[in-house]
Formats: sequence, structure tokens, C-alpha cells
Amino acid sequence: MLPFLMKPFTLLVLTGTCILGEVMWIYLAIQNEDQWKCLGLFTVGFCLGFVGGGWTSRLWDRYYVQALLGRVKLMKTTIGRQSTIFTVLALGVPMVMSFILASHDPFLPILQSYIFGFICGMNIAIYRWARQLPE
Repeated sequence: MLPFLMKPFTLLVLTGTCILGEVMWIYLAIQNEDQWKCLGLFTVGFCLGFVGGGWTSRLWDRYYVQALLGRVKLMKTTIGRQSTIFTVLALGVPMVMSFILASHDPFLPILQSYIFGFICGMNIAIYRWARQLPE
């Protein structure tokens, strides 16, 4: 009953893709000697993404069946609003900045590392929740 993007196998594939993307950005950052900045921001992004994924997991854990039955709108719950605002600020703002700064090559790998870290952390947190669900 889970959406495709929340199935454990899909989350593992997305996590692998994020790690592959991070390796690519680190390779590009080595040329500018920014690999440690990339790893640092990947770690920060991972931690924040893990927090956001934890909130999303709690939201789905509490309200998923009720949302499927049409009794609850996920965005009208407190945790739904908090999770959305957090994700917009922690992921959306850096993504918009990466589009704006796309021509500034030295900073882009560092920013993209943060984005990959956030998505990877969120996928891992949701995977941990999805794995414990009954079949």
C-alpha cells in the first residue's frame, strides 16, 4: 500500500544513486581542492535529511491509513506542516541557490553535496521506517 517512492527497494536504489552522485561531485571538487568541504556539507545535509525523514516517517506512521480513507489531509496536521516547512527551508532553498549559482563552478559541488546528503539522509530515515512495516 506504500507509494512507489517509499518502498524499501526503491529507497535503497535512491540512496545508492545519491552516494554515486556525491562521489561524482567529490571527484569534481578534488580539482578545486574542496573535497573536505563537500564531505562536510554532505554530512550536514545527511543529518538534516535524517531529521526530516524521521518527521516524514512519523507523519506517515500516524496518518497514512486515515489519509487513504480520506479522513485526514496530511498537510493539515501539525507534523505535516512542520515537516513541509523544514524540508522547504533545508532542501528547497539550497536547491534554488544551486540553480541561481549554476555558473559559479567552485561553489556548486559543495552545494550539490549538501543536497545529495539531505536526500540520502531522508531516504535512509524513511527506509528504516518502511522496513519495519508488516508485509
